[in-house]
Amino acid sequence: MNTKAIIYNKVMNAGMASCLLLLATCFFTSCNDWLDVNPKSQIKEEDHFSREGGYKDQLTGIYTAMTTKSMYGLNMGIGFTEVLSHTYNIDPNGNWRYANDFNYTEAMSENTISTIWSSTYSAIANCNILLRNIENADPNMFTDYNYHVFHGEALGLRAFLHFDLMRLFACAPSMNGTAPGVPYVTEYSTEVVGQKSVNETMQLIVNDLMKAREELAYDTLTATGEYPNKDFDFKRNNFNYFACTLTLAKAYLWMGDTQNALRYAKELVDWTESDIWDHCFTWVHYTNMQQTARNQLDTSFSTEHIFQLRINDWEDIGNYYFMSEGGANALTPAEATVEDIYEISMGLGGDWRYTKGFEQDGEKRYSAKFWYVAGSSYNNIYPLLRMSEPFYIAAECYKNTNPKEAIRLLQVVRENRGLSADNFPLSENLTAEQIQNEIYKEYRKEFIGEHGELFFYYKRLNAAEIKGSALRPGKGVYVLPIPSNDQEFGGYSN
Repeated sequence: MNTKAIIYNKVMNAGMASCLLLLATCFFTSCNDWLDVNPKSQIKEEDHFSREGGYKDQLTGIYTAMTTKSMYGLNMGIGFTEVLSHTYNIDPNGNWRYANDFNYTEAMSENTISTIWSSTYSAIANCNILLRNIENADPNMFTDYNYHVFHGEALGLRAFLHFDLMRLFACAPSMNGTAPGVPYVTEYSTEVVGQKSVNETMQLIVNDLMKAREELAYDTLTATGEYPNKDFDFKRNNFNYFACTLTLAKAYLWMGDTQNALRYAKELVDWTESDIWDHCFTWVHYTNMQQTARNQLDTSFSTEHIFQLRINDWEDIGNYYFMSEGGANALTPAEATVEDIYEISMGLGGDWRYTKGFEQDGEKRYSAKFWYVAGSSYNNIYPLLRMSEPFYIAAECYKNTNPKEAIRLLQVVRENRGLSADNFPLSENLTAEQIQNEIYKEYRKEFIGEHGELFFYYKRLNAAEIKGSALRPGKGVYVLPIPSNDQEFGGYSN
């Protein structure tokens, strides 16, 4: 890398140090121990991490950063990345029109893309600060298994965040595994971090996830053994063992390694058949879907969330973009699109994702999946990983070798969406291609509003068409440009 790039990176990283500490201060102003009076404007890292609570606070700060509009609170959640999936019908006069057209060079899109890049790397840097300290900490300072849990969470989050950057800013392996991946940052320092290939970077992600899984198993195995009554609902808000296992399955599937993808997806599928699973994650209960009051409906199927974020200002976000208040900026499918997604003409209109996931507001029906409803206990939660996905992954891995099992897995999800096998069975004679099409249809139905999962499905397969877009996709659609500053001065390319 040239001298100009090295100087740029050192200046940027050195500047980031102050910014990150300031960011952390904003997160933790209620924690007096986090603040240092000498000098008054800075935080002493060694003091912060001299106690167990400092590590927990650091993780809280990372999760809080992830809930902001810069990340999963909007841009990487219901907003920019999800617009790329083309399940919304975007108003041509609204702010999302450029993203809808895959116009990444327009000023508004360029700013959003730059914000996603910088915010995600900022969160990764905070993971690395924690990891640098915990790897040199005295394990006896921590209660229970928190040394392992905090270590595992930080490693897992680092991998999870890099994976999302890869899904946005690099080619999928099916497109070009030797193309540059995103910089995989494992240390908080002023050293320049170069780019490895897509395949090499994905292996780094898998390596971190494997280590994280070993650490997070301490908490999970203890919770299901020695402490069987631990509160798993709280753990949904953390990157837990199950989240790590699912991310491994997703990463391997992204890499085209169906053998390992099936291994980890099947582990989660098998958990659903164990008694222990009832203490963790369960399919939404049919009685909940019979509720008539919207504040009693669990429209996001929260009992199925494996990893979720709590977004405290969600009322201002969800009820703006998913209701008539959003006007030209509303994010919702048109009625014709909804009927196509949920195969209404095929008689599948009893699907709970259709009957409970949409509601009238003014003259139009809007996606009500993530509405904030007064008096509801399901407010402020946004899923990043859910338990239906390992069923889809396993089905895709089985489609050629065990098609009957693939069909059974898809039917399990459909059964828990109000489409019983008795009344709405899938044919037992589906070909591998037909099974893949059923998986595709499930992604359209299941992940509306969920951080671009359908877009990533298209990209993973290097699909020649994105339904709802007139533009034929290719690298210019599937790979977001690295922000111009990092291209010019950092030497990065994709």
